[in-house]
This record gives sequence, C-alpha cells and structure tokens, in this order.
Amino acid sequence: MPPKVTENRPSPESLHAVEEETARAARRIVATYSQDFLDGVTLMCMLGVEPEGLIYKKVAAEHEETTAPKKTTKRTRKAPAKKTTKKTTAKKTTKKAPAKKTTKKS
Repeated sequence: MPPKVTENRPSPESLHAVEEETARAARRIVATYSQDFLDGVTLMCMLGVEPEGLIYKKVAAEHEETTAPKKTTKRTRKAPAKKTTKKTTAKKTTKKAPAKKTTKKS
C-alpha cells in the first residue's frame, strides 16, 4: 500500500504574511539609502514594494510643482542704439610697379 501523501506547501495566508514582511523590510532599506523623498518613492515603485495607495505619478507631479522655478518677469533695458555715420574717404591713386618677368635659361 502506498504511503499517504500530505501537502507540504505553505498556506496562502502564511505566504501573504511573508510577502508583507519582506516588502516592509525592503521599504526600510530603500528609505535608509535614498537621498530624498522623491528618490525613495521612485525606488520603492521600481522594486514593487510601494505602500498601498502610493501613486508615483501623483508624487512626481507634486514634487515638480514645488521645485519648479517661479517665473519672474524681469525687464531689461536695451542699450540705446549708437548712431553710426559713414565716413567717406578719398580714393588714393597709386601706381603699381610693373611685374618683373623672369625667364628660365636652360
């Protein structure tokens, strides 16, 4: 007679508890090593261990709004245009010396 087979697989409830515990530990490690809040959220979302209800797009949009430089309207004055007058110069006529012709002797 064959031996009785018992199920060795863990129950789904215990697997869920282990997954939550692992995710919680991963979140703590990410929070420790991240440089700022946005960095931490980004890493948690990339690893898939973000807390329930955390949406990266919303956090990124809020962060961009707060860190975006404020637009200021500064008026700059343009330098007054310089008046330029064209100076006319008299043409000087100079005689050019005739070019010397050289011939090769062979």
